[in-house]
Amino acid sequence: MALFLRNAIKSTWIHGYKRAMATTCVANKSAKQQDWSENLETPVAADMIGTPDPISNLRPVKYYISPHETAEEREWRESCQRVDAFNQSFWQNNNMLFMKAKAEFEDQYFLNKAYDRQMEYNRAWWKMNVAQLYPGFKAAIRSLFKPKNEPGHATQFSKGNGFWEKSFES
Repeated sequence: MALFLRNAIKSTWIHGYKRAMATTCVANKSAKQQDWSENLETPVAADMIGTPDPISNLRPVKYYISPHETAEEREWRESCQRVDAFNQSFWQNNNMLFMKAKAEFEDQYFLNKAYDRQMEYNRAWWKMNVAQLYPGFKAAIRSLFKPKNEPGHATQFSKGNGFWEKSFES
């Protein structure tokens, strides 16, 4: 029984492989001759598989319609087309939701990561600013009690020796 099942599966797989290879060869040959922007209803000489959809990642299939197609073959082909449309719809919607959720997650992850980095910067900056208060206060008090004629006093800047009073032309 196992041998029978193995042979049945193997023959089905080989038949499917041969059909896929024939379809791929025809599709590759036709891709050079035709524009792939044709819609899926255009008649073809064999089943043709197109390039993957950028969103769903599914390859569209153009099914061959035999001029002598029986009712059963037509029913089977239309069933395949319905399943393909269902798959396309599902995976397109699913992948759009995934891409949106992924982008939101990445943005949130970056913001969370950036928040921690920004808070670390803010803490360090505030520490530095607070640390500057005491030396700044000491310097301000010291400058108040300096004699007016001592070098380094605020009157020095009124003589035109300050940064803004310098001439940049010379």
